[in-house]
Amino acid sequence: MMRTLKIIIHFLFWLVFGLFSLLINMAPHRELLLAIQHANSMYLVNFIWAMVVFYFSYFMLTSFFERKQLVRYFLFSVALSVLASVFFFGVIKCFFVDFNVTDWSTTVPPVIGSFIIAQCGCLIKGFENWFANIQMKEQIEKEHLKNELELLKLQINPHFLFNTLNNIDSLIRKSPEDASEMLIKLSEMLRYMIYETQTAKVALKQEVDYLKRYVDLQRVRFTKEESVKFVVPQESAMSGLQIAPMLLIPLVENAFKHCSQAGPMPVIRITVSVDEDVLVFDCVNNCREKGATSQVVRAFAGIGLENVKKRLQLLYPNRFVLDIDNGMNTFSVKLIIRL
Repeated sequence: MMRTLKIIIHFLFWLVFGLFSLLINMAPHRELLLAIQHANSMYLVNFIWAMVVFYFSYFMLTSFFERKQLVRYFLFSVALSVLASVFFFGVIKCFFVDFNVTDWSTTVPPVIGSFIIAQCGCLIKGFENWFANIQMKEQIEKEHLKNELELLKLQINPHFLFNTLNNIDSLIRKSPEDASEMLIKLSEMLRYMIYETQTAKVALKQEVDYLKRYVDLQRVRFTKEESVKFVVPQESAMSGLQIAPMLLIPLVENAFKHCSQAGPMPVIRITVSVDEDVLVFDCVNNCREKGATSQVVRAFAGIGLENVKKRLQLLYPNRFVLDIDNGMNTFSVKLIIRL
């Protein structure tokens, strides 16, 4: 991309310069065809002259400007313009014996033109360096973002895995058949975590199915089936929508980790709804005891909430709202994302 851009910039510059020189050469002849016919060796020498000054400034003088040595840059630019002009005056004198070097009206404009062309070379080189630096910074930011997201995902996955294995371990003693079914669901979840979450976005339906399997695994902790209520949108409402993988699971994990089975049913209420491209995730759980919500907030803020906030800020800047309410006996999280 950068090489192609350089070629285009240099091609356009010399095209404009060539047409401009031809226009100046056309002035005495009044017509373009006559100007082209009279575009002799003088035109070619002037073109080579401009290229020498341009690329000498492009490769050699720009370094002074980048190091902010402006006085030295100016002096070298003037010296380059004068020396190049003197050299090419000699070349022109060899081809055109009637060229008058002592005529200031003939020699001063080329010196000024050389100085201007030298500045053009420096300007174009500076633009190319600036554009290259922008591309490099964008690449560094992308790599940094990728590494940070991978680190956040690694922090989330082990926490989920340890909790789930403990639940299955307790289920094995009660019902081996149910434990086998739970292990199958766990393997499906692990397959999703390992293979499906390698992309930046996954289908919303896949993420919701992942949450449903997680909720099924966690239901074994409760004696009453109505303890957990999980409402999801219809499959057609989720069609075509995508979301960052493993984004919602810490919020669900937190609800199961800090919920209390005492109080009105259900003790955990999870609702996922979709309105066009807006996802609304609402999770409410009963707390263990009165006034314990502050402890829940502190525990959740340690890893889960901070990771969710970081990922939201990185992936959905200015496109999400995260509300946390630590009531007297309930803890609720509401997340709204424009996908």
